[in-house]
Amino acid sequence: MVKGKAQIESNTTVKVLLQHHPQALQVFIDRGLLCVGCPAEAFHTLADVAYEYHLDLNQLLQLINKTIEEQTVQVCTSPQKSYGRSPG
Repeated sequence: MVKGKAQIESNTTVKVLLQHHPQALQVFIDRGLLCVGCPAEAFHTLADVAYEYHLDLNQLLQLINKTIEEQTVQVCTSPQKSYGRSPG
């Protein structure tokens, strides 16, 4: 499951992760992971990524989940812009 408060799991593919949580892209960029845009992203899971890049899978999952949660909280708590006329 990848929506709402659900935790991203090791069997989530890179493509599905980024479709539902584009903010997770920063995790890949910061670590120099070349998964984004790779033809294998459609079927490579996060477990595959951890294996290929010699990363600790649990740490990778925690980082992705933390990034998603922080970005979601930031978006939800940002002040809303007012469009239209000012009250007056």
